[in-house]
Amino acid sequence: MSDDINFDSMLNDVELEKLCTDSVELINYARNIVVKNVNIVQIMTYYSLGRWIVETQQMGEKRAKYGSKVIKTLSEKLQKEFGKGFSEDTLKNARKFYLTYKERISETVFRFFEKEPPFIVSWSHYL
Repeated sequence: MSDDINFDSMLNDVELEKLCTDSVELINYARNIVVKNVNIVQIMTYYSLGRWIVETQQMGEKRAKYGSKVIKTLSEKLQKEFGKGFSEDTLKNARKFYLTYKERISETVFRFFEKEPPFIVSWSHYL
């Protein structure tokens, strides 16, 4: 009977170890998915901001005569609403990002949840 208890105890230890290992793998997998999706949404947000700056405020031109005022005002409003992360430099980079990739990205790209996302590296990589 003592052998049965030791065998059951070993089996439970093996099962418990597998549970722990599988749980760690699952959590790491889930975190990787979250990081990738957050990155995609961040890139799409900056691309859209850049597009709006260029297309709406600059009428499609590379620079508007009052472009620095647009960037400065938008930066102040966004930082007031959301805190850091929307500095003038960030918005200038968003504008440059849009100008760089606008010929390569179609309007349908914003349905990226339906298909593979168009951006596969992080925002800092593009910078």
